[in-house]
Amino acid sequence: MKVNIDRDGCIECAVCESSCEQVFQLPNGEKATIVEKYRKEGKPESGEVPPELEACAQEAADSCPVSVITIEK
Repeated sequence: MKVNIDRDGCIECAVCESSCEQVFQLPNGEKATIVEKYRKEGKPESGEVPPELEACAQEAADSCPVSVITIEK
């Protein structure tokens, strides 16, 4: 499953991190990023998560108040 964050639209609310800290983080008060382990090509806004974290990542995307997290299966 591919996960992308529109970091320009991120309001740094940390809902994604609290919903799915295994995939999302807000390092040092910055905008949301994908944790390094799941980043695609080292990009903080793009990643691929394993099947066991798909539900967690989907919950974070659904909970984002500004809908900046997109999921592609």
